[in-house]
Amino acid sequence: MISGEQKFLAVLSHLAYLLGIGLIIVPLIIVLLKKSDSFVHEHAKQALIAQTMFVLCSTIVMFLVHLLIGILLIPFLCIVGAVFFITSLVAAYKAMKGDSYDYPLIQSIARNF
Repeated sequence: MISGEQKFLAVLSHLAYLLGIGLIIVPLIIVLLKKSDSFVHEHAKQALIAQTMFVLCSTIVMFLVHLLIGILLIPFLCIVGAVFFITSLVAAYKAMKGDSYDYPLIQSIARNF
């Protein structure tokens, strides 16, 4: 049985960036502190990897934009941002229900992490 605290921590790991309290930081802290809780740890790990990948994509695109060769990548970044936002909402919903969730395209990274 998944407790309310477990669900809260799992949802927080997915949506903390919406509250302005830390992109990457909150899921990282939860991953480090909740290694023994498989439900919370898996959700936080998925959120950490997804958020890290989004930050890396954003950084690369913004660097290329500053070099004036990445202007055409801004729509791509907007699409990636929208997909990240939607999938994090789905992940939070699944966590509230007590279900597991795998972000698309990062399952192999999450398994090796």
